[in-house]
Amino acid sequence: MAHWPRSVGGNLLTLLFVGVLLALLVQVSVALSGVVVWLVLALSAVVASTLAAVYGWHRRVLTGRDVATSHGPSFGDTLRRRYASEAPKL
Repeated sequence: MAHWPRSVGGNLLTLLFVGVLLALLVQVSVALSGVVVWLVLALSAVVASTLAAVYGWHRRVLTGRDVATSHGPSFGDTLRRRYASEAPKL
């Protein structure tokens, strides 16, 4: 799944790409007949809503993973526990 770019150039390129796609969609809708336009728009709406739902679900999964692992033992805790168990008993 694609993510929003972190750089300004990447953001501008993404917005330019979206603008070009919207302009292309407008040109195609003007050039084609009415039934085809409605089918293309309906298909675009279904694809857009599906992508938005999958993106929202993916974000919830990532947030849940972050919350689940934030309270786990750190690497330092694991090393201290291992060294304590391997230390000679006096």
